[in-house]
Order: sequence, then C-alpha cells, then structure tokens
Amino acid sequence: MMPPFKQHPIIRGGHLQTIASVLSLEKRSAGELLDASQHVVRLPDGDAVILHETLTKSDPSRSRPLALLLVHGLSGCHASPYMIRLAQKFHSQGAQVFRIDMRGCGVGFELSEQLTHAGRSDDLIQAIDAISVLAPSSELAVIAVSLGGNQILRALGRIGMGFDQPPTWYDRLTRVVAVSPPIDLLKCSNNMNRPLLRLYNHYFIRGLLSRIPKRVRAREDFRLAISQRYPRTLRELDDRFTAPLSGFENALDYYSQSSSIGLVEAIDVPTLVIASEDDPVVPVDCFSSPAQNWSPSTRLLVSKHGGHVGFIDRNRKCWLDDCLADFVLGPASERTCSC
Repeated sequence: MMPPFKQHPIIRGGHLQTIASVLSLEKRSAGELLDASQHVVRLPDGDAVILHETLTKSDPSRSRPLALLLVHGLSGCHASPYMIRLAQKFHSQGAQVFRIDMRGCGVGFELSEQLTHAGRSDDLIQAIDAISVLAPSSELAVIAVSLGGNQILRALGRIGMGFDQPPTWYDRLTRVVAVSPPIDLLKCSNNMNRPLLRLYNHYFIRGLLSRIPKRVRAREDFRLAISQRYPRTLRELDDRFTAPLSGFENALDYYSQSSSIGLVEAIDVPTLVIASEDDPVVPVDCFSSPAQNWSPSTRLLVSKHGGHVGFIDRNRKCWLDDCLADFVLGPASERTCSC
C-alpha cells in the first residue's frame, strides 16, 4: 500500500502544486522513449486521433500482458510532461503504453475539423478499439488526466447505463484511473468564474485559441466567433467556441450533455478516481454532490493537498506515479493506494 501523500515543503497549497504540474519534474524529452511508433485512428466523422505506442518486452511475471492508454487533459498532448513521465514509468515495468493525441492536439493538429472537448468519450472508445487490435492478447487499462478523466468516466458510465453497447474488448478492460476529473462541468465553470482564478482563465484561453487546428480555423462559424471580442472566461469561450462549433446549443447544453457526474454510479469496471481538496480548477465538492453516487466498482480517493494533477511530494517527485502503478500493475487483491 502506498503511503499517504505529503506535499513538498516549498511547493505547498493547491496553486503551487497545480503550477508545478505543468513543469517537467525531470528533464526528459519524448525522444527518450524507446521504439515509439504512431498509429492514426480515423473517427467516424472523418477526424482522427493519434496513438503513440511505446513497445516493450512482456513482463514474464504477468499472466497476461498489459496495454495501457494514457489520456491527456485540456491543453495537453502526448508530449506533456506527465504523459512522458507516466509512459516511462509503465514502460519500465513491462507495459505496452499508448499515449493519445486527441483531436487537433500534438501530432494530430492537421487532422481535425472538429474540436476536442469533455464529452468526446466516443473518441476514447475508438482509440481503445484500435489498441485492442494492436494488442489482441493483452489486458487493457486506462489512466486519464483532468478533461480526459471526465471522458473515460463518461464512456464507462454510458455503457453501464445501457446508453452504449459494450465493445467487444470490454471484458479485457481491467483497470481505469481518472486523476482530477472535472465530472461536473457546470460547477467547474462557475468555480473558474471567480476573480481569484482570472490567471487560470487567461492561461487556458490563450493556450486553447493559439492551438486551434487549421481546418477548424477555416470554418466559417469559427471565423465569425473569433472576429468578436476576445473571451475573458472559460464560460465565455465555451459559449462562443466549444459549444456551437461542436453542435451544442450553448455552454450550459454542453456542460449538461458532457459531464460524467450523472453516469458514474453505473460504472462496472474497477476504477480509481483521485482528487484533492485544494484543487483550484475542480472543486472538491464535485465528488460529494447529491447528484452523484459512486458505483461499487469505483474507489474515490480525496487527498487534503495536491492541487490539480500536482501531488509533488517532499522529494520533489510526483506521488501519483507510484500510486497509479500500485493500482494498475498490482494483483487484483492488492490494487490500492492511500491518500
């Protein structure tokens, strides 16, 4: 069992922990991953996501090989520091690792005419479809961060509710982890509207608008939206860009249809959800809302500290890494970690 998380003596509190999460704790580049290859996964609407596969020799101690999908968050990609760090961690322990570039992200920048968003759970199903073929004899697992965490929880919840049919590989999906997932998008949006979080709004808005794919920029509806006043909050960004460009009526409609909060009670895959009380982006009360109940197969771990996908410990290492490995790689009876 992993020891409880104890934050770094200088990197203290939710804001500093969150800022540290976007910086590389160890100076490594994506190029240091061995034998990486790319797979283009075409989506039903013509867009694509990219899988970056890190090959490895099977771990002889495992009765069945493991294929792991790593899913990034908002403004991330396959080369985000946490994606590289986790890929190296699990690659070194014998897993076949696939890092995704969502629509318009990373290497997939030129391949999409649609935006990625919190409700793109079908994209992850398509990605796991591809992985199930590339690794036909392997167990499957997913670790999804922030926005990606909501996507995978939504996908599992929709299957559990009977809204979507279980894929052919569903019985091979043995472990899922969601880290700091924004499961209640409306509550997160209201939280981000606070004056205290103006810098976060500026960071996300600038990053998102600077990385709009060329094929999206060529759309008439995008050109009309961008010609207006620059959005000042994420709510305004969602109202003017994310929602209408993705087929939603407005931001509230997008939040209602894309949040996983009303679906998590139906998840039937062993799942670990990790959050922190001092997360400045995802309010901790998202995870104790009367609107949501957690399924028996889901374990919720809420740490007192850690920020948003931070969890930088006293040794300036990310406590998450060993915690996730403990849950994903350990025997079923020992898959646990403590906050």
